[in-house]
Amino acid sequence: MSLINLFHKVTHRLVRKWQAMVGVVTIGPRAIILNQDNQVLLVKHTYQSHWYLPGGGLKKGESAKAALLRELKEEVGLTVLVEPHLFCIYHHTYLGVNDYPIIYIVKNFHITPNVSSPEIERVNWFSYDNLPDKISPGTKRRLDEYFTNLAPAERW
Repeated sequence: MSLINLFHKVTHRLVRKWQAMVGVVTIGPRAIILNQDNQVLLVKHTYQSHWYLPGGGLKKGESAKAALLRELKEEVGLTVLVEPHLFCIYHHTYLGVNDYPIIYIVKNFHITPNVSSPEIERVNWFSYDNLPDKISPGTKRRLDEYFTNLAPAERW
């Protein structure tokens, strides 16, 4: 692990510990992004060992949708061309912090290849029947809900 990756991982955990101590609630929009072959776009962060749906946190004064559009542009070079569709809002407790992941569906977009982000180690398209072994459990559950038409759960 590089020094930068270690810094991101340690910083991420310290921020979460502080948020838990002071009672901060977080909101994190993410997207199930589907290409013309019905493959889903997943990202592997530099500070996490699993694959995740792309997205991130809100900045002060930013709506969930605006944060999603910004994060997709920053992380993977993706510009959404048609309004994203709200899939579900979940509740999750992560490192003691109440977190509310908001999942959108994105099917119409333009992507600029080779965009690099210090947070993202890898970006790849996967078919639902060939997801990576190291996919995060929450991401896998969301994809199961979407691809098999299961009713979304309330908890992440």
